[in-house]
Amino acid sequence: MKPNPTEYKPIIKKLVQKTREGRVQWQTPTFGSIQYEGVDTFLSGLGSEPGETVSFTITANRAESVRSLVMKDSNGSEIFAITSNDLPTSRDEEEVSMLLDELYDVARRQALRVEQKLELASSLLDRV
Repeated sequence: MKPNPTEYKPIIKKLVQKTREGRVQWQTPTFGSIQYEGVDTFLSGLGSEPGETVSFTITANRAESVRSLVMKDSNGSEIFAITSNDLPTSRDEEEVSMLLDELYDVARRQALRVEQKLELASSLLDRV
């Protein structure tokens, strides 16, 4: 059964907002994680109490321009997995796809420290 995008929209909106505020941190997978060519993956974990943690993984398949978000509980059980849709069939599906694109962008920029690297590049260019 296909997940209902409306059900997860509030969580995704909050995840985008808290990431923009710097309160949710994203990182690249650690050494030893499976990486696939053409797929970018970023991870975030929330909570610190045993049994009261969740993790999020956002991936982008660059060849297909598809974004996917997976939420797991502290046992590693999948709570939901949702994928963007280039041809949405409803307004809610379109909004969720746009939120996944936005989340991917802010998570990627944070995990790769894009702003800091741009500042470094600008500083180095000033010295040339």
